[in-house]
Amino acid sequence: MVRFLEKYESQITRVLEILPGITSWTLLTAPVWASFFVPEAVAYFIIIFDIYFFYRATHIGINSIRSYLRIQNVSRQSWVAKLNSSKLDYSKVRHLVFIPTYKEPLLILRRTLTFLSEQEFPTKQIDVCLATEGRERESEIKASQLKKEFEATFGNFWITSHELKKGEVVGKSSNMAYAAKIVKEKIETALFDKNFLTITSCDADVAFHPKYFSHFTYQFLKNEKRYLRFWQAALVFYNNIWRVPMPVRVVHTLYSIAQVADLMRPKSIFNYSTYSASWLLVEGADFWDVDVVSEDWHLFFKCFFTNKGEVEIEPIFLPLYADAVEGQTYLKSLISQYNQSRRWAWGVTDIAYAIKEFVRHRREVSLGNFIFRFVKALEQHILWPVNWWILTLGAVLPPLVNPAFKFTALGHNLPRVSGIILTLSSVFIISVIVVDWLLKPPRPASIKKTFWPLNILQYLLMPITAFLFNSLPGMDAHTRLILGKRLDYKVTEKIIKS
Repeated sequence: MVRFLEKYESQITRVLEILPGITSWTLLTAPVWASFFVPEAVAYFIIIFDIYFFYRATHIGINSIRSYLRIQNVSRQSWVAKLNSSKLDYSKVRHLVFIPTYKEPLLILRRTLTFLSEQEFPTKQIDVCLATEGRERESEIKASQLKKEFEATFGNFWITSHELKKGEVVGKSSNMAYAAKIVKEKIETALFDKNFLTITSCDADVAFHPKYFSHFTYQFLKNEKRYLRFWQAALVFYNNIWRVPMPVRVVHTLYSIAQVADLMRPKSIFNYSTYSASWLLVEGADFWDVDVVSEDWHLFFKCFFTNKGEVEIEPIFLPLYADAVEGQTYLKSLISQYNQSRRWAWGVTDIAYAIKEFVRHRREVSLGNFIFRFVKALEQHILWPVNWWILTLGAVLPPLVNPAFKFTALGHNLPRVSGIILTLSSVFIISVIVVDWLLKPPRPASIKKTFWPLNILQYLLMPITAFLFNSLPGMDAHTRLILGKRLDYKVTEKIIKS
């Protein structure tokens, strides 16, 4: 099988890339075409799908509150004191923080480094690598200015400049791969102890919680399987949430609370955006790949197969504050949000990669362990474009397309049963509103109090925003992959407003 894969890898890859998109399109159009032939099967599929959505809503509703309480508990503790009382020698631990950047404003980068400099953990044990792109003309000036301001704060402040080579894809992954290999030479020259070295991928707009690295250090030292773990905190898009357009605010609020809730089930999630791991884990997998757009899940699978399927995610119950998509105008904000969602949906390419790697490592990785992780990835990406269509129109279409089915008991009751399930699911939006209100930064003085009713009413826009910024970009990404039209990496614009 491995020889067959290697001989026909390009053809097999194309087939595996096409299948997820075909599956998504088949599912989302099934209420139309299948209602002519097997309307009963379609009706039961829709009901089962609604029950699945109820389960997902229950998870977010309950676990977002549970996770919030855990976050509050972790935030109140002094983790340096806990390290001392536990007699854990954290003096030998060093954290390497990579900040890949391309055209981020100086003020955004300065803000990120300022939060990093305010860590409870000794900052001299934190080393920073500002990973710039050579194609950005101003990068050298900005990097030099930031190094001048923060060099004395951290153990080391390195700057790398990535030049795109043939075979590389523009984006974070190729930049990180280059920067990691440059830093590898530096730490080996300096004789760093890699057994107590961690690596953190930090998006350029992310503000770390001040206790992130002290808490992470505690977890790292306590974990006997530290070299087989990623650590993931909750990314909440709240840095500029009060001033972005309402549709963008709805999208990022739901993303944020979902990620808070997901901390309660770490075996079912993947690392994303800003995450940490042991240096040995990432180096052992030969760092990031240079030919992918979505680097985070891809890196997980790469490390997963390199280590016989024994890699897991550990939650860090702290928030990481990031910027929601924002453009210079209302329309540009909406366009940027669409592009960002499409780029995230492009992670569907990891499905083909995971299958091929399992074939290569099938003797080392148990089928059960692979299937568990693979199904979670499959669920996320296959249903990305499908959810809106089934939940919004699914129960209406079979009786409409097939009038005869409407006069059966199942056809008559389908809209009613579906409506009851979805109404029960909507109850959990209360938890989203509450946790959002508790985690969100205080309302700026520039935002009028009369804005508050709109903050609640914005959730009425969920069906519209879910279509425009979830289903539609997902359909776009899947269709491009089916047609073999590769997606170019588009950096999300970051702006500063007073």
